[in-house]
Amino acid sequence: MIIDDVMTDKITLHGLGFVQVQLQGNQRLHVWHPELPRRSCFEHSAIHDHRFDFQSRVLVGQQRNIEFRCDPSPAGAYTLYLHEGARTACGGRPWTPDGRAHMVEVSDETIIAGLTYKQHAYHFHRTVPAGDGKVATIMQKLMEYSRGAHSSCVVGIQPDDEFDRFQWSPAQLWEVVSDVLLGQKVTP
Repeated sequence: MIIDDVMTDKITLHGLGFVQVQLQGNQRLHVWHPELPRRSCFEHSAIHDHRFDFQSRVLVGQQRNIEFRCDPSPAGAYTLYLHEGARTACGGRPWTPDGRAHMVEVSDETIIAGLTYKQHAYHFHRTVPAGDGKVATIMQKLMEYSRGAHSSCVVGIQPDDEFDRFQWSPAQLWEVVSDVLLGQKVTP
């Protein structure tokens, strides 16, 4: 299946707890803040992969990038969910069960402001904002593939497939971006 419906909104909320701003040149500004909502199953479903290679430069704060090896197994502790198809009314893609697996941590690196890290397509990871939880990165997509990405969720936990990426207004999201990038709250 080819995924061709690109997110066109300039600024949206992501279920993994960050603001996503679409930029030119296949780039995105990602901004984490501890007050942002996350999908309800976040603690059980933060390990995921991407359908593209990317590099991400930390602009503000510190970002932990924890990589995992995915070992498929019918007895695995995680259910894999494939994300393909048209976006839902909430802005996400469908969560289609796609087997089970064990997730084995293989690395845990903290990247400080000014440094860049890379992530390969279809390699599982999770990111954790360190310090005060306020982090900004510029992510650039590199090679992109047509097969969908996966999220994992602990077996027995219902994935939050209805997380609303539009639950905060663009003005509220820009205020978060301003708070993290400029260190000051902006009143609309």
